[in-house]
Amino acid sequence: MGRESERLEKWPFARECPVLPPGAYAERRSRCPISQVELWDGSSAWLLTRYADIRAALRDARFSSDSSVPRFPAPNEAIAAARRVQRGFVRLDGEDHNRQRRLLAPYFTVNHVQSLRPLVEEKVNALLDAMETHGGPVDLVECLAEPLPVFLTCALLGLSSDDSPYLLDRVKTWMSADSKAEDATKAANDIIDFFRRVIEIEAANPTGGMVAELIRQHVMEGDISQEELLWMLHLLLVGGFDTAANMISLGTVTLLNHPHELAQMTADPSRVTKVVEELLRFHSVAHFTAGRLAKEDLIVGDQAIHAGEGIVAPLPAANFDPAAFPDPERFNPDRNARTHLAFGFGIHQCLGQPVARLELSIVFAQLFKRFPTLRLAVPESDLAYNNSMIYGLRRLPITW
Repeated sequence: MGRESERLEKWPFARECPVLPPGAYAERRSRCPISQVELWDGSSAWLLTRYADIRAALRDARFSSDSSVPRFPAPNEAIAAARRVQRGFVRLDGEDHNRQRRLLAPYFTVNHVQSLRPLVEEKVNALLDAMETHGGPVDLVECLAEPLPVFLTCALLGLSSDDSPYLLDRVKTWMSADSKAEDATKAANDIIDFFRRVIEIEAANPTGGMVAELIRQHVMEGDISQEELLWMLHLLLVGGFDTAANMISLGTVTLLNHPHELAQMTADPSRVTKVVEELLRFHSVAHFTAGRLAKEDLIVGDQAIHAGEGIVAPLPAANFDPAAFPDPERFNPDRNARTHLAFGFGIHQCLGQPVARLELSIVFAQLFKRFPTLRLAVPESDLAYNNSMIYGLRRLPITW
């Protein structure tokens, strides 16, 4: 495998079906599984399409996640600009990354997250109550998919719910591939300025929440700087808002399209865990997140990649590799989907994945129990999908 003689194809590729990855991934996987593509700025990067290669690259410390470095691959100008200003540990390598991640890890252990179950269940039931009172049709994105993760993220960080509309707007602008580069940069800086004010307030009058604990236990002790804390909070906010929201809306559509699997889950609620894992694999909503830059010459698969060259490692391509998941385009909760890469892999694997799993399992168990006749209120062909770092639906009109 080497450089292709023909003009490089531009990445990202278009989706033929809005709920499936681009067919070009499968075509490349069968023909030339590691090949070059052209990026938005005319530069090139190596596109990986096999599960084994993507998994190996994401755990390889010889690849850097520092998106401020020239030639770091991005799908377009807006996302490139958003990543250039990002200073959180998700963009750090080695011990610099590990030092900050260790400080947050206690808040995201399985046991700690499970202690949040009553809070999540109470909020889900309240949102479903409001839906029932309103009556259909409603927009599930507005009524459930966005409010739940926004509420939980704000609760974890100790933020006022009054701030959530502003923060949601800033997160959407920062993550949207349709934003202008200057707007994406401003949105990131607005979030940082917001957290700068939060830190000042918490430092003066601690409330006992996560921010106050991080200030007292780690900023004041010299483990991290205030600037590092700002970007840690930025990462928690944007990661907490978008992924679960888009999985709730996409997952709802998929379950409605698979009534047999939905009926099995509602008859046996213990199946919700398998359903959630297969939904995570099937949608792989973090479709633009896994880019890296080689720090030295190395080999991936049997392809030589040189220092300074970028790679694009799309998580949907990995999760639809038939060598890892036979018949990948079939939604099948009975498969062993737990090895999916929907949350990434290696040291940058999503820290908040226990929270996302908790939210999704409670939502899908309760939503269809409360509304057994739930259905789309518009033709599926009318649904509008977003153009963002995290893939999902702009609106989801449903009724019952």
